[in-house]
Amino acid sequence: MQPSTKGVVDVVFCLDASGSMAPCIDGVRRNVGAFLDGFAGDANRKIDCRMDFLAHSCDEAGQLFRSESSRWQNQDLISRLYSANTTPADFFTTEPSTIRSGLDRVAVYGDEAMLVALDLALDFPWRLRAGCHRVVVMLTDEPMESNAPANGTSQASRIGEVIDKIHALGVMLFLVGPKSAGLDELAEADKSQYQQVQQAEDGLGSLDFARVLAHVGKSVSVANPQGQPERPVRRALFGQDRWVASGLEIKGGK
Repeated sequence: MQPSTKGVVDVVFCLDASGSMAPCIDGVRRNVGAFLDGFAGDANRKIDCRMDFLAHSCDEAGQLFRSESSRWQNQDLISRLYSANTTPADFFTTEPSTIRSGLDRVAVYGDEAMLVALDLALDFPWRLRAGCHRVVVMLTDEPMESNAPANGTSQASRIGEVIDKIHALGVMLFLVGPKSAGLDELAEADKSQYQQVQQAEDGLGSLDFARVLAHVGKSVSVANPQGQPERPVRRALFGQDRWVASGLEIKGGK
């Protein structure tokens, strides 16, 4: 008999931290508890939720990439994420206060590279799929088509590979962003949901973050248990495990 995954979840908030996105970072920080509140339909259910975030931006050429989580930044994050000894405890936390304090340190600047960031988020050290829901909440105020290139090529050309990876990992993907053909295609992944917002380049400042995060929590709480075995997954689709340090940022490239 497979163990139930009800109330057991790992979630990564994949956050565009480019120049306009301060309202988004603030919104998630203020309302991260709303995600947990979304599970509250059954007061007797014990919630085992571990969370982290991946905030990112890059230069206009997509080569210098800034990334940070609740504990790690830039080269330290890349090194830890792709270490053979990485464990969930290196990234995930059960404390919303840890997420909030980490988001307090995030500055917004630069351009977007959402698909590269999503691939990094997918490589976080999840708990076993058979006993845990895996969730990525991806937020941006820009269409994928305006994102910086990745290693000199359009990010959209790798969407199929990323979707295959989402399926292999059994990740539930929740997208919030403007109208975008790339995001539309990405939302075709199984169990994905895409909330389209008006493109106003306001950092999603008009978004009701509490409502969105509560909806994510409720969607996960009623989802069927996965109970699936692990499948082989290719890590670092954009070669980020081989990126090298360049000052305080990471220089991408094959």
